[in-house]
Amino acid sequence: MRALFISLMTLAAVSCGLEEIGTPGRNDGGGIWTGPGMNAGKDDPDRTVWYVTLMDYPDGYDWRADVEKGTVKCSLVVLANGIPMMKIPVGDEYETASDPDMHRIIDGHVYSDYSTEDETVIKKDGREIFRYPSRESICGMVVDSTGIHTLGQSRDSSGFSYRINGRIVLEHAVGRTFGRLQRDGNDVCFAFSEPVGSATDTIERYYHVRNGIAVQTAVREDVKRVWDIVSCQGEVCYLADVVGIGTPVLFMGGNMEALYMPASSRMAACRLSMPDGKPVVEGICAMRGRALTGGLWMTPREFHSFPMGLTLSSICLSGGSVACVLNPSSPFVPGKVYRDGEYHSIPLGYSSMGVNTVMMADGILQVGLSSRTCAKPVIWRDGVLDTLDYNGYISSVTSSKADDVMLPRSASWTGLD
Repeated sequence: MRALFISLMTLAAVSCGLEEIGTPGRNDGGGIWTGPGMNAGKDDPDRTVWYVTLMDYPDGYDWRADVEKGTVKCSLVVLANGIPMMKIPVGDEYETASDPDMHRIIDGHVYSDYSTEDETVIKKDGREIFRYPSRESICGMVVDSTGIHTLGQSRDSSGFSYRINGRIVLEHAVGRTFGRLQRDGNDVCFAFSEPVGSATDTIERYYHVRNGIAVQTAVREDVKRVWDIVSCQGEVCYLADVVGIGTPVLFMGGNMEALYMPASSRMAACRLSMPDGKPVVEGICAMRGRALTGGLWMTPREFHSFPMGLTLSSICLSGGSVACVLNPSSPFVPGKVYRDGEYHSIPLGYSSMGVNTVMMADGILQVGLSSRTCAKPVIWRDGVLDTLDYNGYISSVTSSKADDVMLPRSASWTGLD
């Protein structure tokens, strides 16, 4: 496989064009650098801008062990079409975390979250915009004209909050979200479940929230559990186990259809997405006498099983196509990039870090891959490798023309502990 290496001279020339803003400080954005990548796409608004975020550590530092996490000199680097756009200092001193799920690119800006001992801090491009007195893991963020919408799950106990600009819109002391804050047209939506106890049993009640208003989801009486709930064109759809049916059932548009599953298998975890109004399910199956196996249901009856020993890390659904990166369970087996039924090997010793490292736009597929041995990270672009001259890992690959992206967070999947 041909490798394209970024010229060190080019990087040096670009670095010389960076402009430092401010001085180190707690919340004033000190130590932030901006570069020529800030102008990407401004001369041609129709041109796709590809954004890559990565963590850059000092040369020789073992970032996989990360024994100095929180104190080591580290930067969050943003590239726009391969050109350095921004460099944000990372660490406890700057209240910016190195975890791949604690920052995201939205409309060309970096939004990050950080938990202190008793607060959650939200920043935009390295500068604090608000904080609030609760330690939360941000599992969803939407930015629109009304402000910054966040869905946070408590780090210290059960419960969650939905906020706009840090102000509580809806809060529950118990219960869990389904790990997704989504747009449905002009609406901002999410779903959650809440345990309800009786003298003999505890059951789950399910709710869907649209623009801050919670409505109990009217699941059938024979539903045993709900795997996932999403909103599509104003309609609430859900995936559930039903008494007497051995596989999960999709409820959509007043209809119900059971998923096809291989013989002697059961669902261990699954998530539902609705790109272009069509249901796609990603799941993990437990098969008798075999290890857990992942796969995709492109329709309830069309199941694509992934090869054994490979685990889905990140997936993108766009324009009727599906692509994902599959991480290997063994360092001696190469991972795979899956695209519409075809598999492509990735370099041995590389895998995906985070849940947002795959993106399709303009018919081009790009995947961010990081080394298991602290070698330099690479971009897999339609089978061609582009090596980035940084010591660290790629946390996300996105674009200005992102359509529908489904972010599988295994720890939050129902049924997968």
